[in-house]
Amino acid sequence: EVMTERLREALDEARVEPSAVAGVFSLLGLDESAHESFEVVPAGLAATVGLVQALGDADVVAPLWCGTRGAVSVGRSDRLVSPVQAMVWGLGRIVEAEYPQRWGGVVDLPETLNDRALHRLAGVLAGAEGEDQVAVRGSGVFVKRLVRASAPEGAAGDGWRASG
Repeated sequence: EVMTERLREALDEARVEPSAVAGVFSLLGLDESAHESFEVVPAGLAATVGLVQALGDADVVAPLWCGTRGAVSVGRSDRLVSPVQAMVWGLGRIVEAEYPQRWGGVVDLPETLNDRALHRLAGVLAGAEGEDQVAVRGSGVFVKRLVRASAPEGAAGDGWRASG
């Protein structure tokens, strides 16, 4: 309720109608401190839930994008730094299922935000990638994909056989 009031006040101050909002990019998920009432819940995760509810209460139907940092890894040299922020990615799946008209996606940001990364982020938020789970890195924009695994070396040529 407090978040809804703050959002309405911000829209009123900016003289913006909720229907005129083109999109929302939130960095609330970056806050990994403990929630003041529920210590096991990250404050950023709780605030993101509050924002989702507040956007609905304020009749904002624009897509919500949530930013994280270090919540996902795109390769061996890209360490998973913040499993706590990965919770925002999990929340995103729920928001997408419950409010598809208001969901934009999640973007994992690089450790250093330079001009190139900001340009890539702007492209993602503008829908250039057409994806809703994206990691922006210095070397590019990454999305998840499934690939067929090859047979391990030395495997029998007959393939796999079910038994038992």
